[in-house]
Amino acid sequence: MEIDPFIQAGTSLYQDIGADAVLVEIDSVKDMEKIQGFISSKEINLFGVSSNEKIKKKFENIIFVPGILKKITTRLEFAISAALMQDLLKNEDKIVYIGKIDSEYYNFIVTRRTNQINAKGIYELFFSLKNVKTDVIYSVLSIAVQLGRKGKEGKPIGTSFIIGDCGNVMQKSSQITYNPFERSYVTINDPGVQNMIKEFSRLDGAFIISGEGKLLAASRYLEAGKDGISLPKGLGARHLSAAWMTKVTDAIAIVLAESDNMIRIFKNGELVWEVDPDEVKVD
Repeated sequence: MEIDPFIQAGTSLYQDIGADAVLVEIDSVKDMEKIQGFISSKEINLFGVSSNEKIKKKFENIIFVPGILKKITTRLEFAISAALMQDLLKNEDKIVYIGKIDSEYYNFIVTRRTNQINAKGIYELFFSLKNVKTDVIYSVLSIAVQLGRKGKEGKPIGTSFIIGDCGNVMQKSSQITYNPFERSYVTINDPGVQNMIKEFSRLDGAFIISGEGKLLAASRYLEAGKDGISLPKGLGARHLSAAWMTKVTDAIAIVLAESDNMIRIFKNGELVWEVDPDEVKVD
């Protein structure tokens, strides 16, 4: 049985440094079975890291990571955070992470202490929200990524998406101009909706989307405050109003910045994720 040299090196490193777990990115059932067979005679605490639902269902020791996470350091941080939240790892555990950077072959090994990782906000964003469906977050993020990459007519776009707790959000916001989605039944997953959003993104204000994915409004002015809000330097009114709305409601906010083209996600008034559109996988 031929074993990838990086798997061999990573498991040897695990033993040499006295690590508590090895986390390995897994793309297929066959790969997981091969690695499990390789370590069967060794005392190694192995976890697979995968975005494949079939792999997750077949093996108990799989940490699920959303497929949209393209950057390996983000996948690493998410995987460790998920393992901590699920009590698979303990704080201050030492781990060896084996992964792939833009390749079908393993080419990355790194060691981390779990207390070096703070990605709890990202994990909760995808798996611990009560009033927003995960696929709605994926869909909105996908649209934000495509807007960030392409803009409108080649020009950068800045816009905000407020998702969930729509009753309170609508009460704490007001219409700037006409609402193209009033009395409509358009959802975020409907065909052609991305083109509609691209067109209406030229309007000032935010898009309001229910936790089920229904587009309720565009061009919505958001109430804003500053108490308890701490933003990184350089973020302006669009980010402040979006962050504030997530503080005073149970919504989350996905904001695309026109100035630096970054996507930022807010929850409970805090910035939980900041990502370049080119670092996110979308269909």
